[in-house]
Amino acid sequence: MTSVRSLPRVVALALLAVAACTPAGSTPSPSPSPNGATSTSSATRAAVATGLATAPHAIVGPVRAWYLVPDGLTRDTVHIAVTFPDGDPSAGTPRARLRSNGRVVALERSRDIPASWQAELPLDGVTPGDQRVEVIVRLASGQDEVVGQRDFKTSAPEYIVWTLDFEGDASSDQALANTAAIADEQKIPMTVMWNPRVWTTTQVQPARADAMLAWTKERVAKGDELSLHIHMWTDFVRAAGLVPRTAPSWAGRGDGYDVPITAYPENDQRALIEYSLRLMSEHGLARPTTFRAGGQFANEATLRALAGLGFVADASAVPAGAFGRLPYPWTLAADAQPYRPSTFDANKTGDLPLLEAPTIGGNTFGYDVRTIQPIIRADLSYLAPAGEIATTRRALTIVSHPGTIDATERAAIAALFTSLAALRYDRDSGPLRFVTLAQLAQAWR
Repeated sequence: MTSVRSLPRVVALALLAVAACTPAGSTPSPSPSPNGATSTSSATRAAVATGLATAPHAIVGPVRAWYLVPDGLTRDTVHIAVTFPDGDPSAGTPRARLRSNGRVVALERSRDIPASWQAELPLDGVTPGDQRVEVIVRLASGQDEVVGQRDFKTSAPEYIVWTLDFEGDASSDQALANTAAIADEQKIPMTVMWNPRVWTTTQVQPARADAMLAWTKERVAKGDELSLHIHMWTDFVRAAGLVPRTAPSWAGRGDGYDVPITAYPENDQRALIEYSLRLMSEHGLARPTTFRAGGQFANEATLRALAGLGFVADASAVPAGAFGRLPYPWTLAADAQPYRPSTFDANKTGDLPLLEAPTIGGNTFGYDVRTIQPIIRADLSYLAPAGEIATTRRALTIVSHPGTIDATERAAIAALFTSLAALRYDRDSGPLRFVTLAQLAQAWR
């Protein structure tokens, strides 16, 4: 018989025996909370089994109607915001899943908004088409349950580049104001193609050249691109230390303006471009990386010179045809798309580290609201119709001149850009983005 005095020792030994029979690392099973999540102390939270007893109510926030498949410029992600008003869904490991390819990303709890969860869903590898993103949670049964969804479209991007060629002569304050007004009202970036001839001629007064320069610097400060555009004016060529030519020419002017750069050998072409860059630097302008030759005349020698000087894009190319007295050196189709040209043939694809961006979107010089309609129809024909997905990326380059944009041409350009409003990506209406020429080169990497 055990004495009363020895009972504490017996109890202690019994407790030790029970402990010895308990598997190492086990903890008492927690009881489920009403919303299906496990209620535990902080010491046992790591051992909680995942899975919700029932699917929670989820409110999925809106997403854009249009997204773009990635390229060198565009890297869209779909921002997903979900509210779970009835409780914490953590035990269900809430996620967002793209239906088309099964990509899954975890929803993370928002630090600022109670019951809100968010995620960024990448679109790398997604093809153009209708898409659905689903919000899923894991149930205690082990199954994933869809508790919300949103639909959207993914499209190949379409691009428009608006280039503004200074010709090397004077531009009035009114014309410059009209040009800036279009860009600001339409919210379209400009590729401002500066012409340094204004500093080598007596035909442009210094005060006028200063005003044009100030305007250009102001536009660049607002985010427009600075580019280079040169004509073979005889005074400009002579200032560069070369012998000027007056033939061949597309208009027979005699002052060199209408002589193509292709009339000069490659070494001279490079010297003229280098001289232009030096003049721009001396007047406080950054070194441009994009170019257009006067009259759209350029050849493989021009492109080799540009590539050798670090330019990333040229917009001299146009569809096959003629300009004035001269046939173009281009043999491209009417809807030609950007390409990297051959070292030995500007019309063929090759290995030059330079993008050729054909100007297929038209030249707005001399048009009014009525006469520009054919250009509008042609440009729209190159793009996916309103509401439709673009299956392949496209680009159009349009040229205007800040020295000629009077009230009539301003209205024509505004009509052209307004006709594209239903396609604009920045308005979540379609896949069309307005970009600079340098941005286009980045997109086509």
